[in-house]
Amino acid sequence: MARTTNDNINVTNKYNTMKTTLTLWERLKPEHKQSIATRFSDYPHSHEAIIELLSESSFFTAIPYGPAFDIMSACNLKFFGDAFNPNTNE
Repeated sequence: MARTTNDNINVTNKYNTMKTTLTLWERLKPEHKQSIATRFSDYPHSHEAIIELLSESSFFTAIPYGPAFDIMSACNLKFFGDAFNPNTNE
């Protein structure tokens, strides 16, 4: 018995359980978004560049040192990854 296109789609959907990964901007805690907006209120280009960078990335290890340091400074963080971790209170 030959498989139809619908059979192939159903098999693919059955095993394709991977969720889409949120971007760093989507995962960034709201209080950190506010801190970044406040810190860069006089530098709109820098603020937009940070938003764009975080919107294009899913892993904090992919962010270059400069923007990561700027975010850590604005949010008073010791570890960059804490900006995205919902289980930390920093």
